[in-house]
Amino acid sequence: DAQHCVYMSHHNLDAITVHQARQPFDVPGLDDFEWAQETDTASFFFSVGAGVRGRDLLVRMLPTTLCVRCHGRILLDGPLGGTIAPEESEWELVDGSLHLTLRKAQQCEWRIPIRQTTATTTPGTAPAATGASAPSRPSSSATAPPPQPRRLPALDRSAGGSSVLRDAYRAWDRFDEAGALAAVENEGKSEDSIGVTLRAGGGTAALQCTDYVKDTEEVELDEELGRKRSSLQATLNARLAQAAELKAQGNRLLSDGQPRAALERYLEGEGALCALEHARVLCSAHMVGTTDALLTDLRANAAQAALKLGDWDAAIETATAVLEAVPTHAKALYRRASAHASRDGDGDASRARADLRALLKVQPSNGAASRLLDSLPADSRGGIMV
Repeated sequence: DAQHCVYMSHHNLDAITVHQARQPFDVPGLDDFEWAQETDTASFFFSVGAGVRGRDLLVRMLPTTLCVRCHGRILLDGPLGGTIAPEESEWELVDGSLHLTLRKAQQCEWRIPIRQTTATTTPGTAPAATGASAPSRPSSSATAPPPQPRRLPALDRSAGGSSVLRDAYRAWDRFDEAGALAAVENEGKSEDSIGVTLRAGGGTAALQCTDYVKDTEEVELDEELGRKRSSLQATLNARLAQAAELKAQGNRLLSDGQPRAALERYLEGEGALCALEHARVLCSAHMVGTTDALLTDLRANAAQAALKLGDWDAAIETATAVLEAVPTHAKALYRRASAHASRDGDGDASRARADLRALLKVQPSNGAASRLLDSLPADSRGGIMV
């Protein structure tokens, strides 16, 4: 319709939506470590001690590892539960507590926050901090010595060293990446430790199993979904923006007295939303609601353009599509009634009366509906005067 609607240019998918509240996790040496996660971020929280300032900390963020030191002492060091984008991650110090917000490289669920490794600390040898940090955080005055290249052991050719190296390469080629990922995913789980999470809202509901033992095929599928999620999200948002623009073009054409061109734009916009209809199960409730509202507007406006063209069948078809989703849609009821009354076929008058009476129940003071109803003949055939 001609009313102004704003459609968001970016919506999130909901296939693997993650919302984990803050909860404790056992990290050796940190009694109060807690973490939380959303679909695209993971957050860590733990105390570093009263009186600690930003310059006392060294935070080293890499795509798969995290190291945190305070006064040269390792507080946290090990592989992360997933891959991050260090340049989009940050940390801040709040009342003696360190808060880290890590931007996930892929939108997916982490089973664990970090795998803590045992390490010894030599004061003054802490690595330089990397990754994004809070803008007000001063850098440490200590300078870490440059890393020294590791010397490879001499290859003993007399003992078949080249064969050993060749065997090592072959072993790497045979490495089961999916099996290793599954082992990490399933660590600490048993066949009986299955949880179920129910999410509902906006007319949709999703039942998600958690904390269950996955096989390698499921792990590979999760990785593939994570890789394809961003591109699919961009595609669906582009279709939504395209449909909104086509609706705006149709409205302008209809106002300029070009109903045929307007009808073409409305129907093209409806077609652009087909991909979103097929991917409905993957979309968030907000995205589903936005899509439904836009689809309703396109179809209702298409009915109006068809009426102006005298294409009664098209007007009835598009208005009916609206009413199947929103039975009390006032404009669709009036436009379908007008098309039936104008077509004047068998049963059209009775169908027009039924739509107009339904409209008057919703809008008792609708003068146009009352006048059209009064103009209909009493018998089963008839039409409005044109």
